[in-house]
This record gives sequence, C-alpha cells and structure tokens, in this order.
Amino acid sequence: MIEVPIEVRNIKEGKTLRGEVDPTANVKFQATGRAFIWAFLWKSLSVRRSAFKLVLDLEQISTDYDFYLNNYYNRHPEKVVLPATFELEFIEVVQPDSIHISLDDYMIKPVKVVLNVIIQPASQFIQVGSTRISDETIELRGPKEIILYVDTVKTVYTEFLDLETTLNRSIPLNLTFPGVVEADPPTIEIEADIQEIGERIITEVPVKVLNTPNGIRVFPNPSTVSLTVTGGVDFIAGLEPSDIEVFIDFKESRQRQQIYHKPTVNVPDDVLQWRDLSPKNIELAIARIRE
Repeated sequence: MIEVPIEVRNIKEGKTLRGEVDPTANVKFQATGRAFIWAFLWKSLSVRRSAFKLVLDLEQISTDYDFYLNNYYNRHPEKVVLPATFELEFIEVVQPDSIHISLDDYMIKPVKVVLNVIIQPASQFIQVGSTRISDETIELRGPKEIILYVDTVKTVYTEFLDLETTLNRSIPLNLTFPGVVEADPPTIEIEADIQEIGERIITEVPVKVLNTPNGIRVFPNPSTVSLTVTGGVDFIAGLEPSDIEVFIDFKESRQRQQIYHKPTVNVPDDVLQWRDLSPKNIELAIARIRE
C-alpha cells in the first residue's frame, strides 16, 4: 500500500473548488519487491511526483459530485498515473473510499488589509511617523460563497520589540478561510522608522498674531522665539522654524488687557516634547492703519 497524491484537473472556467480535497489516498498495488523499492524511491523525489498520482477529472462537473474512487479508477485506469517503467498493478483505493467535489462561482474581490502587529522601540528610541504598508488592499480569489461578505483581512499577529533600527519586514496574511481561498499578494511589506531620541534648539521661529481686527496692525515684539524640541534625531534635524507654529490670539489677549502675552506653541505630531521657550512672553505693539 502506497500513499499517492491526488490531483484535481480540468475545473470549468469561472468555477472553483468550494472546499479542500484530500491531498492523498492510500492505494493498494501488486508488484514484485524490486518494483516496490523503485516506487518508494521515485515517490520520495519531489521533482518526479507529477508522474506518480491519481487524477480527478472535473471536466463534466458543474456543481456537486461524489467520486467513488474504486469505481472511478476501474472505469478510467488512465487516471492512475504511474511512470512507464513501473511494473505496478493497481488493485484498489483503500482510503478514502470517496471524495465529494463541490464547485462554486470563482470570484475576485478587493478587501482592506488590517495590521495586527505590535511595534515597540527600545528605550531611548522612538517611532517616527505611522507604520507604512505596501498594499492597503489586496485581492481575495476563490469561491463566491466564502469571500462575498469578506471586507477585511488581518495580517498574522506579530510582535516587534526593543527595536533600535528601521523595521522592514514581510508579514503573511491571516487567511482563516479554507485553503481554496488565495490572496494576491499573499504577504504585506511593512516599514516603521525607528530613530534614537535626541534634542535640538530651534531658533528664529516666527510669532504670528491671529484674529486682528480691521483697521489696525499688530506687531509682536520680539517677532521670533527659540525653543528646544525632543524627538527622533533624523526627524528633528530636518525641522524648519516654519514647521513650528507659535501664535497669540489678539482677540483673547485684548480681553485680558495685558501688555505681555504667553504665546501658544504647536509642534508637529512626531515631536516628543518641547521646552525652554525663549522669551516666554511677547509684547504686542498696535498701530492704526491710515485710510
């Protein structure tokens, strides 16, 4: 008795298997001892497995069909494929005794990819920006009955801990469907920019005055400030003074009737923190516009 691969062939165009088919069958043969030795050696070589198999021909199948294997191969002995040099005589299929084939319409559907990963930089390191993926949508291909109502597919859960360098990895998709469903592409490339945390003093940051009424001009004194930012060293090295927003709301400051005003500071999202604003308070000079 030899375990023989089963190959499904000639599925009608526009159709696909609704479920998985047994990949092998236990088949009883009759032969000399020498022939069996050659059969086992041949079968162990993967490069030659295509010449040693049982074929199920689905050319005439449209929906569902039960193949009773011994009846099928007795009627179609050419479907028992053996190398021409083998002196094996097919006797019967021992297990399974039958295979149920179920076909469905073949469907291709785009679905969104959901990352299921944990990215954790090491101490004194930070992730700059969001995690980038190579494909935000992929195509699922398979039986319509299975993938019709699928809108998203997750990646395999993966943890990346104590990172000190930029992450570039390929992650497979978690296809919880039967093996008859395929994904294109089957894996997603992810990238996360991991940088060491550093500090930088940024000078000449312009001060803006918002909500000035018509007929007057407002001048901040001084017109620029400096501050220290903390973040990924490469990221903060590329920051320009104009990337940081420092402003005073004139309408709000006028209601308080103050001479010196503490400005509001907005920094880019990937700045970990800012401190040491200098000067801390700004004087506003007001001039009327002559008509």
